[in-house]
Amino acid sequence: METVRTLFVSTYPPEECGLATFTRDTANAVEQAAPESLTFMAAIQKTRSLPVEDPRVVHIIHNQRAGAYRLAAKAANDGPYDVVSLQHEFGLFPGEWGNQVLDFLHACRKPVVTTFHTLMTEPAPLPRQVIREVANLSRGVVVMTDIAAQLLRTVYQVRGRAVRVIPHGVPDVALGADDVHKKRLGLAGRRVLCTFGLINRGKGLEHAIRAMPRIVAAFPNAVYLIVGATHPEVKRQEGEVYRECLVEMASVLGLGDHVRFVDQYLSIGDLIEYLQACDVYLTPYLGKDQISSGTLAYALAAGRAVVSTPYLYAKEVLAEGRGLLVPFAQSAALSDAVLRFLGDDAFRLATQRRAHEYTRPMLWRNVGRQYLEFFCHVLSTTTPRLQRVYAGASAPSRRAAPSRQWGNVASTHYAWHHREVDRPNDDFGASMPCW
Repeated sequence: METVRTLFVSTYPPEECGLATFTRDTANAVEQAAPESLTFMAAIQKTRSLPVEDPRVVHIIHNQRAGAYRLAAKAANDGPYDVVSLQHEFGLFPGEWGNQVLDFLHACRKPVVTTFHTLMTEPAPLPRQVIREVANLSRGVVVMTDIAAQLLRTVYQVRGRAVRVIPHGVPDVALGADDVHKKRLGLAGRRVLCTFGLINRGKGLEHAIRAMPRIVAAFPNAVYLIVGATHPEVKRQEGEVYRECLVEMASVLGLGDHVRFVDQYLSIGDLIEYLQACDVYLTPYLGKDQISSGTLAYALAAGRAVVSTPYLYAKEVLAEGRGLLVPFAQSAALSDAVLRFLGDDAFRLATQRRAHEYTRPMLWRNVGRQYLEFFCHVLSTTTPRLQRVYAGASAPSRRAAPSRQWGNVASTHYAWHHREVDRPNDDFGASMPCW
């Protein structure tokens, strides 16, 4: 397969967010699909300072700096990159509905492939226009579900651009052996429910906690694990108010040891251990327009029986008997679904097998190959194909340590740009009780 040098524009670890993890895993998968290919990062810095020794990070984007996205476009234009992979979330970029990302797209001369992570079914005029402009300024568009591709056509009237459905990638996780993982986590003999991910109010965790008294009455050995740290942006805005509210709710409901909080940002290995230990995975999310969910994708890959609210991504991936859907904010319905799984092992195990089988095409090695093939397709249809320009006479290697000088520094290959600490400006709204 053709060598492709890809510049990703997104958050990137050590930022603790799902998009940063997704970008890292996608870049790894693209490189594994063709070892000659290289990936680079123009990292959007929101809550943490990125380590300058990370050889993938060639540019830092500071959301509060005027002209940050025009500067990022210049870095893309001046660098040796063949294609730009832009990850799009409304809250990722500054400006109203993140419209400053358009500064980058208007100035970038390299072909851009945009991956949309959020699309609304009934958008207001401005976000609808932003999505349309981002798509029209991109050479290709990626979404993760068929329903998202349909939304682009019918709601946003995105036509005449290459739109490719590439699923959210997942690790290759073995099916079965729940008891082994339970024992390692000190959960032997328990019926384990689990939700993982960065905690914020949109997760709807209060509705799952309200469902627990009825579940515990039927299965006194049941325990609900809420695995994950508070989202860094939420923590910056309101501290641990939401988590503390959930803890208080569990106490008032007399749940004691039946609800446990694992307040950590886990490694992928630890996360998979928790998933393999759980009998039923819950996503009681409140946002109906969510078109992707890494947490749900990983739970399916681990072969878990899933109970979820019917947001767009869940409706598609849990169809055909791969999980159970319950109405939004309905604790009674959620407890009914959990009890159905816990009370019928044959039904639960059959659902788990269907879920696990569904994710085989979603393995990261397959997803990386699909992204690389799409990048090659976009490059082959770009007319005229953009010349690969870089300062040195040979192709760059990001394996070398980056320059630590400031400004636009000429090196033998390409420029390394400013790396000051960024201060995000996202508004999560006023604090409110979770009851």
